Amino acid sequence: MSKPARRAKSSSGGDELLPLSELAAGRVARLDRRELSEGEACLLAAMGLTLGSRLVVRSSGDPCIVEVRSTRIGLARSVAARLLVSDEAPPEKAS
Repeated sequence: MSKPARRAKSSSGGDELLPLSELAAGRVARLDRRELSEGEACLLAAMGLTLGSRLVVRSSGDPCIVEVRSTRIGLARSVAARLLVSDEAPPEKAS
């Protein structure tokens, strides 16, 4: 039996948060909360994945590949599940 999705309110009180692992490829989100150890959080921050950063899901699954500040980062599904994001509109396609 699968666990129900964790949902939470964003720190700004507006948007509902969901685990990054639930977003499909092409979705855009902002990182709002990390449920990581200090070491894991520092490592991701060094790669540009900081609170408030905008990210684009390039590939969902394991690994989950996200683009942050023009850098692609591969995350284990277990890590992506502990990153809570607010889902935004998908990126607009260039004409």
